[in-house]
Amino acid sequence: MRVNHFQSTGIALEPVLTLLVQKEDDIGTNSWDNFYSNINGFNYEPGTIYNLSVKTERINNPPADGSSIKYTLVEVTSTQEVDNDILFKIDLKRNGENFITTESGLKLLYQIDIDCNNLCEELETALQSQDYVIGTFKRISIDEIQLIEIE
Repeated sequence: MRVNHFQSTGIALEPVLTLLVQKEDDIGTNSWDNFYSNINGFNYEPGTIYNLSVKTERINNPPADGSSIKYTLVEVTSTQEVDNDILFKIDLKRNGENFITTESGLKLLYQIDIDCNNLCEELETALQSQDYVIGTFKRISIDEIQLIEIE
């Protein structure tokens, strides 16, 4: 399994941050999937692409909102630091579900600080008037990203 250098947004029972992963034949392609489970023993750090060896186990009678597979880290086979200037896209609003929180500054789901650069008003307008908003970002630090463009 390969884990991307940034987290994305998804909708489970509620909006969540997810890892982006590639499995098996998708490894090395441009295809990344939201990963809604945890990987026991894996400590994710933004800014790094991880290649992992994981063990999977079937879960009998999983919770209604949970995965039927348990993932456990066997080994981190390699890591690759990603330059902070590498651009990446994150859904900021999907089907009317807003992933931006503002209670304690601009954040992605209360967790990742967002520097809206000179696009703050444009972002606010897009979030209020559109059902689907994508942001292009670069990393400032391990827990802060900077908005570069809005789609």
